Amino acid sequence: MKKFIVNVTEGQKNTAGDKAKKDITRILFDQNYQKIEIKIFDNKIKKLFLTHKEIKEVLRPVAAGDLIVVQYPLYSLLELETFLRICKFRRIKLVGIVHDVESLRLLKENRVRSIRETAIFNKFDCLIVHNEIMKEKLHQIGVKTNMVSLGIFDYLNDNKMVNTGLDKELIFAGNLEKASFMDKWTLNLKIKLFGINPSKKYTALVTYLGVKSPDELPRFLSGSFGLVWDGSELITNSGVFGEYTRYNNPHKVSLYLSCGLPVVVWKQAAISAFVKEYQVGLSVDSLEDLPGVLQSISEEEYGTMCRNVKKIGKMIRDGEFTKRAVDMAIDSLC
Repeated sequence: MKKFIVNVTEGQKNTAGDKAKKDITRILFDQNYQKIEIKIFDNKIKKLFLTHKEIKEVLRPVAAGDLIVVQYPLYSLLELETFLRICKFRRIKLVGIVHDVESLRLLKENRVRSIRETAIFNKFDCLIVHNEIMKEKLHQIGVKTNMVSLGIFDYLNDNKMVNTGLDKELIFAGNLEKASFMDKWTLNLKIKLFGINPSKKYTALVTYLGVKSPDELPRFLSGSFGLVWDGSELITNSGVFGEYTRYNNPHKVSLYLSCGLPVVVWKQAAISAFVKEYQVGLSVDSLEDLPGVLQSISEEEYGTMCRNVKKIGKMIRDGEFTKRAVDMAIDSLC
């Protein structure tokens, strides 16, 4: 059985999401997977008339019984549906790695699009989803395909692990437009911010340090903890993206841990189970609780946490979670 990984040559942007997909492609390529290059057509006419021909051409080296790993979403539902249909007809095995589930995020109220997404998931032979909570939720909304849990996204990172210390600032990296809770940051804690769309309302406790690419950002994250929080409120994760954290594994958790930085997450977020299991950070119900929680941590406890983070961080840097999940998915097809 030959093994392939789909690589999209157009349509991907220089974002953290792009980083996650490129890392998985590189991890599997290094595991002797061959790349299948798919071009996403921008022109609707070309997309309508050339997609089928393009996909038949790129699938020429693939035989019945071979395996293809596809990362979802693929930026074009038409091209993805065509790709899956041709693969199924040719009896090619399909494993999907799910990055985002729009039925649990932006399409919660769009029943037609949600049904379409579920139908796409059911065309795969196995899906790799973020965690057990996401797996159970997808079962509830009609996904019947066998699923395995990733655990956490890997984050390829060749930089030195950062300096950490309880006396250092908190770190937050991401799209700051989705983090309007920072406008209310009056906690007695200093925090450094990185990302696009900063606010003009930050207090003196907040230091904005600009935009860095996903590959250069790890050099700048020395601090005490990396914060993972969404929405407009300090007391809870809120809004569409805040609610989505009940199911997904935020990529910024992988960023922080790959740098050797412990994390602070919302206790009701799905990723909090991973943080607790591996003892790589703190889970809080409200950020207003955080100053007291930090004061209660001893240097010895923090040191143990940082040692755990370095162990998990090395696994994340080495692509271990991707390799393990894909192996589990392949085993489930036998």
